[in-house]
Amino acid sequence: MDRREYRKGEVLFRKGDTAHELFFTASGKFIATEIGVELRPGQLVGELGFLSPENKRTQTVECIESGTMMTLTYDRLLEIFYQNPDFGYYFLRLCTDRLLQNVARLEERVEQYKTKLQASAATRS
Repeated sequence: MDRREYRKGEVLFRKGDTAHELFFTASGKFIATEIGVELRPGQLVGELGFLSPENKRTQTVECIESGTMMTLTYDRLLEIFYQNPDFGYYFLRLCTDRLLQNVARLEERVEQYKTKLQASAATRS
């Protein structure tokens, strides 16, 4: 893995960018800006870009507290994926978990929106 240092305010990548690597948060704090999810040390980010059509980033990630990211190219990730079935399974579980978290966040927002609509309709009645 390669090591990269980031300062507060720096953007690692933007939603829609072509993705070429996976990131591991070694230190500092980062945020997926569109969904407001904070990434702390020990977390992977960029895994969905590996699987998405045309390897497009699904979020923007910004540094909110200076830190270090370790990077792994998708070519190397693919090698590891095929060479180590345990890692391949871990990676699939990680991606599935991330997608399920996103679905749960969306469901929560839909419920909040429904509640607001019902409250608005009740005040008009």
